[in-house]
Amino acid sequence: MWQAIVNWFKNLFSRQAPVHREKNGLWWQEDNGTVKVGLDSQVINELGDITFLETPQVDEVVDRNDQLINIEGGKAVETFKSPVKGQISRVYDDYQNDPSTLTKADNPLLVEIKPA
Repeated sequence: MWQAIVNWFKNLFSRQAPVHREKNGLWWQEDNGTVKVGLDSQVINELGDITFLETPQVDEVVDRNDQLINIEGGKAVETFKSPVKGQISRVYDDYQNDPSTLTKADNPLLVEIKPA
């Protein structure tokens, strides 16, 4: 009971931004001046065995709705568009080096963008 009250107060006073979920399975969240972008695990599972992942490089500039993530699975190929305009500040290379690990991750974070 006390833990529920403590958690309620933590949530009441936390300033964590909400996670935005796009219909296509892309999710993003603003966090301390950057926008973190990832994919919903359900979409990754629907794609099947992931064989290819392409994201922009660090320092690359993207506009809102530019192609951001290309992913190829055993069942389909998908392209996801950038939710914001800005400069890529980080790419999670582990997934680039071995795209099959995406199927083991829970809602994996793929890139971070510094909004313009």
